[in-house]
Amino acid sequence: MKSNRNLYIGLALCLVMTCWVFFGSTGLGYTEYRPLRARDMFGLAIPWICVITVLIRDRRKGIV
Repeated sequence: MKSNRNLYIGLALCLVMTCWVFFGSTGLGYTEYRPLRARDMFGLAIPWICVITVLIRDRRKGIV
């Protein structure tokens, strides 16, 4: 697998945003815990589905 800087930056940002949404939505660590709502899970799932789709597409094309 070739080293692809943009790939790693994208994955890192997706991870950071996932943590950000999780902590912001649940209040974990700074307020009373609230469970994840359906819209929060939808907001977390869509970016990850897009990232996985791009990774699969690039792998098939031989870019990654």
